[in-house]
Amino acid sequence: MNAPRHHLLFMLLCLFLLCSTVQGTDLLITVRDSTDNTTIPQATIFVNGANFAITNNNGQATLTHAGTDDQLIRVAMSGYDNWEQTVAKNVTSLYANLTRKTLTLNVNLVDSDTLEPVSLAKVNISAVNITEGKFTDAAGTATFSVKANYYYTIDIAAASYQPQSAMVNIGTENKDVTYQLLSSQRFSVVVKDKDTQLPVSGAEIKIDGTSAGSTDSRGILSTPVSRGKTYVFEISSPGYGVVSETKAITDADAIYTVEISKAAIGAFVYVFDERKAPLNGADVYFNGSLTGTTNEYGRSNFPSLVSGVYLVEVRKSGFVPVSRTIVVSGQPEDHTFDLSFEDAALSVFVQDRDQKNLPDATVLVNGDKKGTTDARGQLVTRVQFNTPLNITVSKEGYTPATVTQEVVQGNATASVNVILDKSLDLGLVTIIGAGIIIIILIFVVIQRIGSRKHRHVLRRDEI
Repeated sequence: MNAPRHHLLFMLLCLFLLCSTVQGTDLLITVRDSTDNTTIPQATIFVNGANFAITNNNGQATLTHAGTDDQLIRVAMSGYDNWEQTVAKNVTSLYANLTRKTLTLNVNLVDSDTLEPVSLAKVNISAVNITEGKFTDAAGTATFSVKANYYYTIDIAAASYQPQSAMVNIGTENKDVTYQLLSSQRFSVVVKDKDTQLPVSGAEIKIDGTSAGSTDSRGILSTPVSRGKTYVFEISSPGYGVVSETKAITDADAIYTVEISKAAIGAFVYVFDERKAPLNGADVYFNGSLTGTTNEYGRSNFPSLVSGVYLVEVRKSGFVPVSRTIVVSGQPEDHTFDLSFEDAALSVFVQDRDQKNLPDATVLVNGDKKGTTDARGQLVTRVQFNTPLNITVSKEGYTPATVTQEVVQGNATASVNVILDKSLDLGLVTIIGAGIIIIILIFVVIQRIGSRKHRHVLRRDEI
């Protein structure tokens, strides 16, 4: 009776041990900021020295382990000190409260006009439950110990300067910030180009008709003014239109920004061909954009151009385009462009009167040798459109010939035929001439001899 009972107890004990081994332990890890208890996502969790997981958007991660050993948990996050703790094997939830790192914040103060450091200025920084104040040293710097990932408000007060406030985000690294302080007795006028927003240096500023000076390389002029009054500001600069504005200066005003526009100067463009004849209908491009077309006098006017440097290109069909840089400043000027005729292929065919092709014939165009004809009696050369051409062809044994030709614009396959006449052989002519002379002389001699004999017979008959 006892044996079956013992077997049953043994089986129950084994089943209990098996269930205990399989079950294990789930440990929920929550990572929080120790200052405000907000959860921290993207924190890295290490378990027993091994990289285990990254916290989710709720700052949590779950570790499942056998439940037989304690677990060494370490948490790391940028901007926080590392957190580490050994957790008992049966613990099911854990809060890892991270402490923000302590970093250094350097606040540097300089005079906005001279850029020299401002010492003995009071700098206060504040954040949640944090307020601290210091004076700047001889280098114009106040140094604070701050917490990472905090926003701090900075309030600055210095004798003879306008007070200033700013907000700075510390982030996860040491930080340096620099502020320019404006004198409480001075007022700054900032002049910018309206189109480019770049500073305009050398702009003259008049206040109530009296010159206050010119802007520096930053486009800034700082001058003493009395607050609580209204002034007339007049700003002028070479190449720009004059700006006149009335402005009331209050105690809160420190900077007055003025945008000025370049004044229209204009320019004239004249276009001629290489024979100095005006070209009508030539297109004029400024900085790549078609801006105008020349009239019958070869002229185009651009009155709205402001001062500056422009790339001008002139184009017309049948001519070689020309481009160059011009400078517009001071007053309108004339800019002349000469266009050369485009060239075309001209085929010169040379034959004799029997329409036989003549190779090795020399071809000159307007006095310039272009080459000799090939085996087919042909020479292809480049000539300019709309230009009178005197084409002279010569070949040994032939009389040179000259023809006039003009290739009209658009004729890409122009050709001309030149016929050469054979020239007389001077040696043969000389021989023939000499033979004729000899024959004539012989004939004359015979005549004279015959005449003498005839007279002699007559005398005998008379006797």
